[in-house]
Amino acid sequence: MAKKLTLILLLVSAISFSQKDSINPLEEIVLKGSFSPILNSGYTVEVISDSILKSNNQSLGNLLQEHANLYFKQNGNGMVSSIALRGTNASQTGVYWNGIAINSSLNGQTDFNTLTANSFDEVEIRKGGASVLLGSGAVGGAINLRDKVIFRDKKEANLQLGLGSYQSYSSQLYGLISNDNIFIKLGLGGATSENDYPYLNNSLSNKNGQFKNYNINGVFAYKFNDKNTLTYYNSFIDNDRNTSRTITSASNAKLLNFNSRNLLDWKYLANRFSSSLKLAYLTEEFTYFFDKDESKFSDGKSFNLISKYDFTYYLNKTILINAGLEFKKEQGSGTSIPEHEQNTFNTYLLFHHQPFTKWNYNLSIRKANSSVFEIPFIYAIDLKYDINTQLILKSAFSTNYRTPTFNDLYWEPGGNPELKSEESKSAEIGLVYNPSFLKFQITSYYINSKNLIQWKPVNGTFWQPQNIQNVNNYGLEFLLTAEKKLDKHKIKLKIQYDYTFSEDASISKQLIYVPFHKANSILSYVYGKWNFNYYLQYTGKVFTTTSNTESLNAYSLSNLDLNRSFFKNKMQLAFRINNLFDKNYQSVAYRPMPNRNYTLNINLKI
Repeated sequence: MAKKLTLILLLVSAISFSQKDSINPLEEIVLKGSFSPILNSGYTVEVISDSILKSNNQSLGNLLQEHANLYFKQNGNGMVSSIALRGTNASQTGVYWNGIAINSSLNGQTDFNTLTANSFDEVEIRKGGASVLLGSGAVGGAINLRDKVIFRDKKEANLQLGLGSYQSYSSQLYGLISNDNIFIKLGLGGATSENDYPYLNNSLSNKNGQFKNYNINGVFAYKFNDKNTLTYYNSFIDNDRNTSRTITSASNAKLLNFNSRNLLDWKYLANRFSSSLKLAYLTEEFTYFFDKDESKFSDGKSFNLISKYDFTYYLNKTILINAGLEFKKEQGSGTSIPEHEQNTFNTYLLFHHQPFTKWNYNLSIRKANSSVFEIPFIYAIDLKYDINTQLILKSAFSTNYRTPTFNDLYWEPGGNPELKSEESKSAEIGLVYNPSFLKFQITSYYINSKNLIQWKPVNGTFWQPQNIQNVNNYGLEFLLTAEKKLDKHKIKLKIQYDYTFSEDASISKQLIYVPFHKANSILSYVYGKWNFNYYLQYTGKVFTTTSNTESLNAYSLSNLDLNRSFFKNKMQLAFRINNLFDKNYQSVAYRPMPNRNYTLNINLKI
């Protein structure tokens, strides 16, 4: 199969050399990498800009729920928060940092309550199967946390201070110095909270919910000449939190997490050829105390060494080749995991072609080899057709996979070293209508997954993961944005709605914690230096048992913020009300979320 597809790519390439229509500039591919719209012609790529991120000191997960209608399962405020794209689970959603995968080697997930929104310059959200471009885990889609490097004469500093209900405090200091050849950016901050909110309609409160979260982020870049740039990125996250009680039981447990990420990236840019050589070293450590007043605990750690070479070459003005090699060395160990190591080698190839002015397409393939398990050969095709200047048709088909984690393979007791990689097929089609003041987008998709890893009871006390679950996901995604400006008045509306059906094929039941309906809207009004935002989120009913006999009620959540700029935008004051109508709601069963609460932030720019 691989040989046949390679021959097809070469044949199409040979036939198409004579085309003369123009395509997007090379710069976009170099800066955006695998999340560039040109390499994802048939998919939806949404970007959350720095103006939104830098003005928020909330967790990244909470911000993405408001601005991108993504679904997160939270074990209480500030506790573990896991994402689900298109009805898949957290380990089937790829999370990347400047193009490097950062999902945990131990459990395959990223905890979004350890990430602060204002630590990043841009968040790229790519929905739809992305394993061919990005590798294991990007079944429902992928998210990239991006630091931007721009060489220009600039010096600035920013200090953000916040206080809120439940003795919550936050701060973030950010500084930047750059010129034509040097770029230096450093940020550090933290957030702490007693987090002891009362449970609505209950005499209990969120005892043992305290948390502290600290971060350091840096970017250091040097531009040797117009063609060569060397950039070093680093990120350190130290998270200390107790684990909240539930409605049914008290807790005195504690969880410590520490993550370090280091990335060296050499970019080369020429007229037709560009490349990126990345070397990354990632570590993660956790310690879970069953009782924080005693010494009994469980811990684990992992180390990842990643080398990745990616290049793009323009054959002519209508054809480009994007390809790459990646080697990943992982080590993991812990209280319940004997020390193990695994090595993975990936190679991928993408062929982009614009045969006519109005349409273009991508063909791509990936093959990976692991020292531990088999990884399937995968492929994808996507296309974009401009029906007219305002109407665009997008379509895509892909095959994807997810490899087992260290916990799946080696956890004692129960790990199963005989596990196979999960496999899936994904197809989607969408329309984008984009006149001057309005944007309307609708996408339908279908995902069929097999050999999904599920932990099942072998006997009364022993559980083991097995490749037994087959799942069918299909759904509809809707987006509407509108903007109008009259003199000093500016009004903007954004509405998103997702319908998600995710069925366990063996029992014909909806998967747990996958809402059929998820919607949000943002109404923004700007007048001069005043800015008003009203956020409305709706999360439909979710089942909490595989038999679908128990569920959590649907809920609507309203948040409101008002901010004003002073002293020529050098200072900004922001007041925010969360859960405006004091709704009693739960994201995870028996773990109530906060009642109405308030935050006040001051942002100083130097």
